[in-house]
Amino acid sequence: MKRTLFIIILLLANVAAWGAKRLPPWMNELPKPGNSTYIFVREAGEGPTLSEAHNQALLRVMQSTANRLGRPFDINEVDKALAGGNDYQTLSRQYNIPINKVDQYDQQLADGTFRVWVLCQVAVSGNIQPVWEDLRREGEINNWTSLAKSAVVPGLGQMGKGYQAEGWLTLGGEVLLVGTGVGCYFMAHHQLEIMRDASTQYTDWNTARNTYNTLRTVSYIAWGGAAVLYAFNLYRAFSMQPKRSSGIAFAPSLMPTYDGLTPTVSLTFNF
Repeated sequence: MKRTLFIIILLLANVAAWGAKRLPPWMNELPKPGNSTYIFVREAGEGPTLSEAHNQALLRVMQSTANRLGRPFDINEVDKALAGGNDYQTLSRQYNIPINKVDQYDQQLADGTFRVWVLCQVAVSGNIQPVWEDLRREGEINNWTSLAKSAVVPGLGQMGKGYQAEGWLTLGGEVLLVGTGVGCYFMAHHQLEIMRDASTQYTDWNTARNTYNTLRTVSYIAWGGAAVLYAFNLYRAFSMQPKRSSGIAFAPSLMPTYDGLTPTVSLTFNF
């Protein structure tokens, strides 16, 4: 019993360590913008220091956005300005390149240099003022809330983020594994009582012993599986990116006309 509990604790520690090393969700998949005035861009930069790698990543975001918007952009001049301590927001206003940094992920490489990824919101068009969303804080609150929900009811946090199938499967798996463990425990206890009964024949006692050992092993496996699934359920509830809820959204947009581009309001369906 003690050895089984030790193995379960070790598995939980490994799952927790795996979760601590996880990449942010946007490294694998860019978030969906909440309105049509901006898009998400992810760029990476490298340098001998963390600051230089960060500046290189922002420089690439500004360059790609300027090219897409058709803005003049002197990459050498902006590079020197960033290296001199100028803020990227000041430079983005100076070059009329609307950019909003949301998050970053940095990593030190084997040779001692750094690589930094940045996630930014950038304007879709130079003629419409983008409406930024505070997705980082909103995501952090959502993650901790989902973690608390799944800690109480496994799978509930996933359901709240829009992953109904995974949430129900997690809850069903926990119920099945815990129920199997509890059921096998009580059946094994019944077999133990038969073994302790002085009137039990040897054949029946031997059958009860084999059944008891089998049921006890199954119960330990079921409880261990339930513990690992519970830990993985917490990791998924905290780390997974929310799905956009269904509905209708209005946002400023541009409509092509004979005279050029006319400001209008777009109707977006999110399903």
